[in-house]
Amino acid sequence: MSGFRTGEQKELVRPTTKQEVIEAGLTYLEGVGADLICKVCIPSGGSCCLSCPFLNDGVGCGQRNTSCTSWLCGFLKYIYYEAGLIREWKDFWDEVPGQQFRYDTTPRDFAVRGWLEPPKLRFLSEAFADDLQRLRRDRPAFWLVELKGKLDWYIDEILDSNNPKFVKRTEAKLYRLTSDFQRFHQAKAQLN
Repeated sequence: MSGFRTGEQKELVRPTTKQEVIEAGLTYLEGVGADLICKVCIPSGGSCCLSCPFLNDGVGCGQRNTSCTSWLCGFLKYIYYEAGLIREWKDFWDEVPGQQFRYDTTPRDFAVRGWLEPPKLRFLSEAFADDLQRLRRDRPAFWLVELKGKLDWYIDEILDSNNPKFVKRTEAKLYRLTSDFQRFHQAKAQLN
C-alpha cells in the first residue's frame, strides 16, 4: 500500500508547490488505475467534467487544478475505500488550501504535513472496470450514472459517521450493491 504518514513523519512540514501537488495527485490516480475506470465510464455518459469551461473538445482538460485533481467520483471513492486508501487521500487534500468547485485559489507555494506515495493497485481498477463493462451491457443507460451516485453517497455516509452500527449496515448495502462485481471482489481478496 502507499505511505501517507508514518509516526516519524507526522509532524514534519514539507514545502511544496501547487503544480507538484497536482502531479502527485495524478500519479496517485494512475497508481490506482483511475484511467481504466474513466475508459468505461466516459463513453457511457458518465463524464465528471461535463459542462466544465476548461474541457476542450478532443483534447481534454485545459486547466487541471487542485480541486479537480482531488475530487473522486463514486467509483474511485469506492475503490479507494475498499483498498483502505480513502482517508489517506482525504487527509492529504484537506491540507491543500484554496480548493473550490472546478477552480482553485491554491497559492503557488505552501506546505503540507504528509505526502502521497503512489500505490500499485491498478489490478483493482482493472477488475472493477471489466465488471462495469460487462454489467452495463444488460442494464438501462442510466444505470452506470445511478450506480456511481449511490456509491458516492454510501461512502460519504460512512466517512461522516461515528456510529459503528450505521457503518456496518451501510457497508452491507455497499456489498449488496456491488455483489455482481465478481472480478473486483476476487481482486480485492488479494489485498488481505
